[in-house]
Amino acid sequence: MPESIEKMASRSSRALVFGVGGGGDILGTLPTSEYLNTLGVETILGGVSWERVVFDPKPGPRSLEEIQNIEKISDSTAYTYKDSHTREGVYFQCSNMANFLNKRTIIVDVSKTAREISRGLQETAEKLDLNLIIGVDVGGDILAGGSEPGLRSPLCDGTILAALSLLKIPTAIAVFGSGCDGELTLDELIGRYELVAKKSGYLGARGMTPDDFSIMSKAVKYVKTEASLLPLKAWKGEHGVFKIRDGARSVNLSIISTISFYFDTKTVYSLSPIGKALRNAKNFQDANKRLHRLGLTTEYDFELNYLKNGKSAGMG
Repeated sequence: MPESIEKMASRSSRALVFGVGGGGDILGTLPTSEYLNTLGVETILGGVSWERVVFDPKPGPRSLEEIQNIEKISDSTAYTYKDSHTREGVYFQCSNMANFLNKRTIIVDVSKTAREISRGLQETAEKLDLNLIIGVDVGGDILAGGSEPGLRSPLCDGTILAALSLLKIPTAIAVFGSGCDGELTLDELIGRYELVAKKSGYLGARGMTPDDFSIMSKAVKYVKTEASLLPLKAWKGEHGVFKIRDGARSVNLSIISTISFYFDTKTVYSLSPIGKALRNAKNFQDANKRLHRLGLTTEYDFELNYLKNGKSAGMG
């Protein structure tokens, strides 16, 4: 039986809490970070090196080698600061969060393979004395089975899921803002949550608090995101259908959007055809092709299409 977040926290002094589904997901790490802080765990926030195409016109994630003003921790992780950016002047949401917090964050290079990312996270844990890593996905498509019609960003989530499943230290998957990315419907998500629960992989849930709302409301003045912004509206009682991505996606917002659901990483991975397909990818292009063989179109494909035709999709 997997351990609860509280039990893992009781043996942890320091944790990495990072957004896994795109740059904007770092905003969604705040409720989990705040919760761990109340349990006596020091947290460092992080995110991935893949920004929505409306913020970074280059399709795909950025490698660490493309980012200036960082401090490498491993081949796939680095400290980011408020002035960390690409040579072309693209700032990351990790940089914006560092600016808000006035302290460094960690960026994870998702141009690397799942195994490379896993090795980098393990090295990071050893260097920084991390006892726990929680990957936070805003929306919940990290739990996707692959057949959902609205699925748009399986590559980033699936790569991180595969990487986390390989780690030796305790990890967990958190879903915040269920359905707020406009990909999986709430019914589809609940079905996936229940499937994980049947395999004893559900670790519990926690709703946003007034303190969470306060810090997120301040952080969103720095961090650019659509999906992670919606739970703030839900916390104030707003509900119904909201359009995001220039009207391309619809989100059915409700009070459920304010809840962080926690799941055992290995159980989620065991139920993920996407994560399994990506675990042994040889490089980024190979990972993309592996998902094509599953019949999936990825966020990288959408960004290439955007560059060619100006049709938006994006992440975060």
